[in-house]
Amino acid sequence: MIRCLLIILLGLPTLYANNYPVKLGDQTVIIHQEHHNKGKNFIHVHQNEKTALKAARKVIESQGGSLMTLIHSGGRNIVFYLHHKRYEFDPNRIFTDRGIKKTLMKYGNYSSEAHRAVKKLATKIIALLPQGKLIAVHNNRSYSLKNYLPGKQLARDAHALNYPAKRHHRNFFLVTKKKDYMRLKHLRLNSVLQRRHPTDDGSLSVYFSQKNYINVEAGYDQLPQQIKMLKKA
Repeated sequence: MIRCLLIILLGLPTLYANNYPVKLGDQTVIIHQEHHNKGKNFIHVHQNEKTALKAARKVIESQGGSLMTLIHSGGRNIVFYLHHKRYEFDPNRIFTDRGIKKTLMKYGNYSSEAHRAVKKLATKIIALLPQGKLIAVHNNRSYSLKNYLPGKQLARDAHALNYPAKRHHRNFFLVTKKKDYMRLKHLRLNSVLQRRHPTDDGSLSVYFSQKNYINVEAGYDQLPQQIKMLKKA
């Protein structure tokens, strides 16, 4: 009671947390949401990317905002069994039908029933997301801003690219709005402006390609740097 009174009097961020279970065969995926009053809205879909999760929590605890994360029995990917058959998928490749099919086939089996189960999870995630700008938080090892340089694998998905210091290539922003790209460029931060119609890999950046979306990428050992990046997203 005293703590609640202090929160009201001092205007401290109030935490609300909710869990939404989604059943996929024998697996239950928990969509966990945390709210600390008004602020930025973060989403974290890869359970093994713990630095990104810590960074987002640090920001909403100090500045307010919301965070969505997924909890399940796997690591980066989600694994489930349906009619005694094993299925596996990347939870950041499920936001288009093409992406669902590609990610299930990449990791093993595919069926229309498994497709529907995965789509049910994607639909629930989208339904629970708050309105306004969405900021995704990720950590990387092999993926970096260098993948978008001319001649590289993802070059065709970059409308513009800013790589000012030619270093820290794992720490970068992928944005869908030119105004965010120009703001980050002015701050001399590594950033990529995604094309309006990128390659359909089923990711959130594809699903939100026409909306206000920022993906904040950083190395696994870059917690202080990623916190600073999130504050500027």
